[in-house]
Amino acid sequence: MVEVATKFQTPGERQKERLSRLRKLQKRPGLRVEPATPELRRALKHPSGIKFRSAGSVEWPDDIFTRRRIKDGSVKVVEQKTEAKSSSARSRASEKGE
Repeated sequence: MVEVATKFQTPGERQKERLSRLRKLQKRPGLRVEPATPELRRALKHPSGIKFRSAGSVEWPDDIFTRRRIKDGSVKVVEQKTEAKSSSARSRASEKGE
């Protein structure tokens, strides 16, 4: 005789499994940010526990908290500024015909 094992999932288990698959697909990369002032460097931290170092920037998750801090000006995005500069430099070089 052959023994067959079947597993029935409850609706809650199916939902958790589906959400975990969606999270893997929709995972966004973090944002590299730095504080606007030295006082914020000491006082501000992400709810996940990521604090700022004594100098430089840190990578925070791209979530509502980070977006709110960027919007209110307490942190600045580091990588996007460098990308904007390099893209504007590329566009100027293409205008000159280089």
